[in-house]
Amino acid sequence: MAKRKPNSIAEVGMWNAYEYSVKREKRTNKSARIQSPRDLAAMFREFADAEMSEALFVVAFGGRNDLLGIHRVYQGTATGTSVSVGELLRSALMMGAVGLALVHNHPSGDHEPSNEDVNLTADVAKAAALLDLQFLDHLVMGANGAFSSIRSQKPNIFIQDDRTLVIGGSN
Repeated sequence: MAKRKPNSIAEVGMWNAYEYSVKREKRTNKSARIQSPRDLAAMFREFADAEMSEALFVVAFGGRNDLLGIHRVYQGTATGTSVSVGELLRSALMMGAVGLALVHNHPSGDHEPSNEDVNLTADVAKAAALLDLQFLDHLVMGANGAFSSIRSQKPNIFIQDDRTLVIGGSN
């Protein structure tokens, strides 16, 4: 009798070619609650003053704006960085986030968002809504603690609903 050839992906075993696991381990008993863009910006002030290239961070929040983690997702050049929305959101999901914020610096010291910053913010807002993540804000850090909250400047690009955990406001 001839041996039957496998005819499905499951039978061939391709479905388990890789194993994916997540280990979530509490590393500190410290807790921080971010209540405003100013609170968040204060965490990045020294970094923004010292950094010579652009870096983008995902800040993950629990349901009460408690800080779950901060992940540097991109390190760019003195003039910019290339960003994937999927990478940003993957980072937030891996940390078990309910909400997220983005923070990046402008090594020039200018804290005003560029057109690219605003476009990225709009793309992240749309994608986060599809994944049921609250996109709280995107801060642009400049020199000497100066920052801009894109939510404060352009609230219309943030998708609002009755679940919003708004931390936006004026600087």
